Amino acid sequence: MGVFDFLKGNKKGKSERTEKPSPEQKLFFEKAMEIVIPTFEQFGFQKHRIEIGKHSSTIIYRKDKQYLKISSSTYPRDYPYHYNIILGEGNSEDFFEYDWNSIALWRFKKEINPELKVTEYEFPKDNGIEPSLKNANSELIKYGLTFLNGELELFHKIRKEQNKDREPYKIHSPDKNGNYQTSFEPKSVEQKKKYS
Repeated sequence: MGVFDFLKGNKKGKSERTEKPSPEQKLFFEKAMEIVIPTFEQFGFQKHRIEIGKHSSTIIYRKDKQYLKISSSTYPRDYPYHYNIILGEGNSEDFFEYDWNSIALWRFKKEINPELKVTEYEFPKDNGIEPSLKNANSELIKYGLTFLNGELELFHKIRKEQNKDREPYKIHSPDKNGNYQTSFEPKSVEQKKKYS
C-alpha cells in the first residue's frame, strides 16, 4: 500500500494533510508506518494526525492524555537532517504545551544509560531507512517501555530535568522611544512553572 492509498483509505485520524512529499519523506513515512506504528498500536495508541510534506513528516498517535510522535526534517536549514520519536503528555496540537510537556526518546536513553552518547536520529538515506527505523523501534521498546505502559513517573522526572534550566521564551519589542525591551512571554513562563 502506498502513502496516498493509506491516507485515502483510513479516515480515523483527527486530521491528515499532505503536500507533494519528496521521495525521501514518502519512503521514510511508508517505512515508519510499517516498522514503528505497529508498536504504537500494540500499546493502545491510535492514529491522531499525519502530515507529510516536501521536507518533513509528522505522525502522531494518542492514548488518553499520552501521545507518541515521529517527526522528521530534511529542511536545508535543519542540516544535518534528522528524525525523532517524541513521547508526550497533554495537548499534542498546542505549541506551548507540546514544547514543554514532551521528551525525545534520546533523553530516556540518556537517563537510563548515562554512558551512552545520544542525539536525535540521523535522517537515513534510501537503503538505511529500514535498519534505522528498526533500531529506533527497538530503542523505543527498550527505553520507553514505562511510558508505553502508561507509567509516567520516569517521564515526569526527565521532563522536570529537561525544563529546569530552560528559560521561558523572550519577546523583544520597541518601547515608545524606539528602544528594544526584552520581556518573557507569559504563556511560556506559566509552562515553565508547571513542568519544571
